[in-house]
Amino acid sequence: MLFLVGLLLLSLSATPYSRAATVALMTLRLAIVALLSILIVREKWKNRDQPDAQATPARRDAGDHLLGRMRRWYYDDKQSPK
Repeated sequence: MLFLVGLLLLSLSATPYSRAATVALMTLRLAIVALLSILIVREKWKNRDQPDAQATPARRDAGDHLLGRMRRWYYDDKQSPK
């Protein structure tokens, strides 16, 4: 499925809509980078008063869950047992 989506995106460069597709993909990439940056800064901000060695995890919330899922996806890790 991802292969077909990739082929579709590559084929858009041969159409009159290539400029619109490029702008849409660049906007999507910028939005993903901004979202991840906000989540990472938020995580650092929550633990700003504790040294790294003594950092105790605070209560988990939706942002922690999303950041953990993206981290596992990026590193191709399996979900850790709870």
